[in-house]
Amino acid sequence: MRGLKTFATDAGHKLVVKGSPRIGGARQAFIALVSVAALSGCMSTPQATGPRDPEVSMSSIAALDPVAFSGRWYEVAAFVPEGKSCVIGAVTFTAQKSGDLMVTEGPCADGEPTRGLARKVGPGRYAFKGGEFWVLWVDAEYHTAVIGYPSGQAHVLSRDLTLPPDRKQAVEGILDWNGYDTSLLRPARRK
Repeated sequence: MRGLKTFATDAGHKLVVKGSPRIGGARQAFIALVSVAALSGCMSTPQATGPRDPEVSMSSIAALDPVAFSGRWYEVAAFVPEGKSCVIGAVTFTAQKSGDLMVTEGPCADGEPTRGLARKVGPGRYAFKGGEFWVLWVDAEYHTAVIGYPSGQAHVLSRDLTLPPDRKQAVEGILDWNGYDTSLLRPARRK
């Protein structure tokens, strides 16, 4: 229809503004933008549906040393429903010359180990199995690491089966900084 302008809001709604012969194009656009801003203020903010608040930016470690990161790690905690974590799940990372990581997961509970190449897509960020994982933090000695996923999950890894209190406190601080609700963090199950 002549004289109608359509704008899309960030929530996917359409706003249609009728033109007026007395109002110029720039003024009409301004009125439409003010209307969109007013409407988006009425929209509800998306709430976190998992352990991570999607409104909080997530950051990965900028100076990850893939060689130091290589080796066997045990899952000591994760954001999973109660009783669903691995029974002492393990993962092995092997640095590649390209900066990529070969990943061997598991076995978790009674599952079979899986293996695949995680391609480096940024500092501390890897594409693996159709998704990405980010190394959010690793301690100076490469004994404890926090792996996060843009989808909202995270795993706490350790070179041994325990997590000393000082590293546990550091892990919780990193997770909190990245928008995770640490009250939902569950320890890995023991047999």
